[in-house]
Amino acid sequence: MKLGIYGSGGLGREIYDIATRRNLVSSLWSNIDFIDDFRDEGDFFGTKSIRFDSLKSQKEDYECLVAVGEPSSRQELYQKLTNEGIRMTRLIDPTAIISPTAKINEGAIICEYSTIHTGVELGTNALIQPFCDVGHDIIVGNHTVLSPFCAPGGGTVFGDRVFVGMQSAIMESLKIGDDVIVAMGSAVFRDVPAGSTVVGNPARVTRGKDDHKVFR
Repeated sequence: MKLGIYGSGGLGREIYDIATRRNLVSSLWSNIDFIDDFRDEGDFFGTKSIRFDSLKSQKEDYECLVAVGEPSSRQELYQKLTNEGIRMTRLIDPTAIISPTAKINEGAIICEYSTIHTGVELGTNALIQPFCDVGHDIIVGNHTVLSPFCAPGGGTVFGDRVFVGMQSAIMESLKIGDDVIVAMGSAVFRDVPAGSTVVGNPARVTRGKDDHKVFR
């Protein structure tokens, strides 16, 4: 079996490194390749990059992960893969600490030195970036991204396609709605309604972008 990483930007290369470390612990994949529709096929980053059409023609040989940081784009690429019947997998860095009671759904990625505590559920295609501390009984929605060094309190429920910026803190037992953006360094003390962007300490709702995009 080969691993296909959909996206070859900075995040994709970081995930390639995690997958390489994972393969040193237990040889899961014979090859780790990139999938990128904006790059010519061929050698790249010590391996190879292929287009999506090439992946479709050999999909029985691959299981895949999505390697983009924009939540809505994560959902789009996940659906593109699964609509073609391409298998998804999970990826957990060997340095991460995972409770045996945690539920980690397909497509989820947990990066280095993150901790997933008891009773946590990570939704489909969720991304937990380095040094996150995901408290007990937290639910992380589908395609949601928790950025490095964020610390949500126990019992918090994140909706789908949420983006939590670096070094953000979220009080326990809050509800963070679908398509919310929590800006870098925010401290959240109240529930956040769907589609909102919050920033600051204490975090306050701002207008944000109409398309709910994090990155330009």
